[in-house]
Amino acid sequence: MKFIDEITLTVKAGDGGNGCVSFRHEKRNPRGGPDGGNGGNGGNIYFQGDEQLNSFFSFSGKKHWTAENGQNGQSSLKIGKSGQDLYIKVPLGTIIKKEKDDTIPEQIQEIILGEITLSQQVFLIAKGGKGGLGNNALTSSVNRAPRYAQKGTVGKYLKLNLELRILADIGLLGLPSAGKTTLINALGGTCLKVGVYPFTTLQPQLVVLKKNEQKLTIADLPGIIEGAAQNKGLGLRFLRHISRCPILVYVLDASQVSPENDFYVLQKELEQSKINVQEKQKIIIWNKIDLLNFQQQKNLQKVEKKLGEYIFINLSALQKINLEELVDKMFAVLAEAKNNFIEQKLPLHQVYDFTSDVNYEVIALKTNYWKLAGSAIENLYQKHYRVNDKEKVNKLLKDLRLLSLEEKFRLAGVKNNDTVVIGKEEFFWHYD
Repeated sequence: MKFIDEITLTVKAGDGGNGCVSFRHEKRNPRGGPDGGNGGNGGNIYFQGDEQLNSFFSFSGKKHWTAENGQNGQSSLKIGKSGQDLYIKVPLGTIIKKEKDDTIPEQIQEIILGEITLSQQVFLIAKGGKGGLGNNALTSSVNRAPRYAQKGTVGKYLKLNLELRILADIGLLGLPSAGKTTLINALGGTCLKVGVYPFTTLQPQLVVLKKNEQKLTIADLPGIIEGAAQNKGLGLRFLRHISRCPILVYVLDASQVSPENDFYVLQKELEQSKINVQEKQKIIIWNKIDLLNFQQQKNLQKVEKKLGEYIFINLSALQKINLEELVDKMFAVLAEAKNNFIEQKLPLHQVYDFTSDVNYEVIALKTNYWKLAGSAIENLYQKHYRVNDKEKVNKLLKDLRLLSLEEKFRLAGVKNNDTVVIGKEEFFWHYD
């Protein structure tokens, strides 16, 4: 299966159904009054965490997601059926970003709406439109028989960028051909591709180890070479996956003349990638010790003193030497890291709503000619559609006054008798 950790998609919540204009006409009740029902609400769109997924491969064939629209209201006070909500399953570690457009200032590089880190966690990303009221719901003391109804509002539309950062306990780092994949095969009993040439690992691989009731996840990342921060080799594209790993394991080839140089190269590239590794626990593995003679092993002890206070383990992934010692040490370090880490308590079914529709702006089209734009204005216009009769115009203007338009208009420079465009309609503005 192809590993995909970045994807762009669009989501469109369902539109609200329109209210109905209807009047009761029965033999024994010829003046039954208005009985138009309300429209149903549009379906919402949610992201939901799924621990069975580990990439965006399932999204490769579908880039546009649309929820169901609400149905229109009907006569006899029949309310339209609400649209069904849409749940999009994503892997744990998914970061949800809004795609940049002309409305986002240049100094803002990205807008992160939220992230999915828990299994079955629910995230509301696009809210469905609200159903319009039928003429029965619009009756009042001064208007007993309204001959109009509201139109449902439009559902939220967003262009999104999804980025995956694997949730693993341990991240394996090393130069190409250091033996990371051989180590993963030895630990997990897998048969991943290995070779004597570099870059046999082209995408992250995950292995889960269990010991009694404990479990840890190891991520094997593609090899890093010197200059990776300048996009040499496979670059640092996959390094973002270690940002969530509390433990880093450096796999170094002990058969090299100066094996500590590989560690310095990795540290340098991590610093240039701006990934914070200072607070992470670190284990250094001297791999291929079966190839060392007695003098080389003594030199290795001197190198350990030179590097400082790290956890060092000598092993041979190919011959499975000291493999159990490594597993015990990783479980012990992970337990210590979790004890020192204050976990944020989040409910499994928390709903986040970042889709508030309250923004609007006054745009100068030309001298004495203005346009009201924004989601709040568009919803009001949809609510009072076909504003060509006096009753609907008055309702629209009444709702617009609640938005404190006068203050906005004065700041923008709108004067009396200036023309204001709302949707497809034009009005002359007058201050009270």
